[in-house]
Amino acid sequence: MFHVWLVPAGVAYDRFAGVIADLSVRYRSPQFDPHLTLLGRLEGEEGDVVDRTHRLARALQPFEVRLREPGHEAHYFRCLFLPAEPSPTLLEAHRQATQIFDAQPANAFDPHVSLLYGVFSETVKQEIIKTLPPDLPGAVLVSRLHLIRAGSTNPQDWQVAENVDL
Repeated sequence: MFHVWLVPAGVAYDRFAGVIADLSVRYRSPQFDPHLTLLGRLEGEEGDVVDRTHRLARALQPFEVRLREPGHEAHYFRCLFLPAEPSPTLLEAHRQATQIFDAQPANAFDPHVSLLYGVFSETVKQEIIKTLPPDLPGAVLVSRLHLIRAGSTNPQDWQVAENVDL
């Protein structure tokens, strides 16, 4: 299975990576790379999926994603996250990805940047939010695609199969 991620550029990537690493250590949760999943759960031969990823990268230009205040849910992979505004550019990138990969998304596109995976109480999640840098939400430039090869739902089994600049 494969996933296509939009990846923040430069300092934003480093900043998110630091927050994710800190939270994963403090709360004994999986560590993962900062990303916004553009399209997930793709099946197919790796060579074909890589080719389609390059085709998508050629169709897109680097663009800004505006992130909102932290949110949380009971879902393991949406434990703590920053929702992304569904801008016309972001929605068009998703539409192009869906078209290029001939994909039918399983769920509605709900773009976000996760900060923590796991199952925690409402109280713990609210406490974590209070400790986040206050200027973490905001605009970030996304300038790369990562094609992720997911051997399972465990982030330890996720590997970057392809890293492509937009």
